[in-house]
Amino acid sequence: MLTFDAKVRTVRPLSQEQIAQYHKDGFLIVRGFFDIDEIEPLRKACEQDPNVMGYQTNILDSFGKIYKVTTWTDLEQTYLGVLPRIARIVDGTEALLGEESYHWHSKILKKDPYSEGTVDWHQDCAFWYQNGCLFPHFATCTIAITANTKENGCIQMVKGSHLASRFDMARGDQAVFADPKRVKEILKRLELVYCEMEPGDVMFFHGNTLHCSGPNLTDQTRTVVHCHYNAVSNAPFWVEGQEHHQYKPIQKLPDSVIKDGSYTSVFEQHNFHPSEEGETGDGGLGIFKKQDWYVSSEEDYSGKESPFANLEVSVSG
Repeated sequence: MLTFDAKVRTVRPLSQEQIAQYHKDGFLIVRGFFDIDEIEPLRKACEQDPNVMGYQTNILDSFGKIYKVTTWTDLEQTYLGVLPRIARIVDGTEALLGEESYHWHSKILKKDPYSEGTVDWHQDCAFWYQNGCLFPHFATCTIAITANTKENGCIQMVKGSHLASRFDMARGDQAVFADPKRVKEILKRLELVYCEMEPGDVMFFHGNTLHCSGPNLTDQTRTVVHCHYNAVSNAPFWVEGQEHHQYKPIQKLPDSVIKDGSYTSVFEQHNFHPSEEGETGDGGLGIFKKQDWYVSSEEDYSGKESPFANLEVSVSG
């Protein structure tokens, strides 16, 4: 049984130099943040159950290709419930946000071998603005479960783009993405960085940083976990439909919790969000679908070629 101590602190805090780099670039990669033996239980579980208990949602990109996501909000005693509560992540996000944070939601994002699905250009806060959050006061900790390379579709960050305004959202046939006109323009002005990582590396990034990822051109699955955190002061100003995103204090756990084996299972017995497959989302909470985005008619790319067809979202170029 897990016990909680309000005084739990990480033994591996971010340095002032790392915090300054995050605020300058809009993201920060920390090598070896987790040891391999801390990551291996999840890698093995995903390998043994590639459909992650049947809760995966297939997400279509602007090219009509898919990638796979499994989401959750509840933090239980499973590995997936323990991971977002580990002190080194929580203390890191709070150092970057400058205030207390809480768990927004987390997700496993997988790209199968030779899958063509891309994650279109977007700012996370452009979505969460629609959930009733007024500020981009979010920080994400992305954990590499497998190697993330250019060839298998690592995340691409636009350095310094967290200082840009919130881009309007455009729509494809079943995809929603950042306004292509603004994406093309900002890529002329700011540096694009391929964020390659080894298992156990993490990347913290700002809620407003523009990013995407390309297809997996290899014979190995590319897997990451995104743990998203919101500043307490930025909780949604409406409740209806956002009950799962309301503030709940995080019961932090020691950095050693995974090595100590203090979890019941990896994701068996875990409370995932329902799959959002189908037009109605099958009862999903609308993390990806069932959202009433405002998109002007001139930003509707339905039935057209992806507006990112000629942009650098793959290993070419």
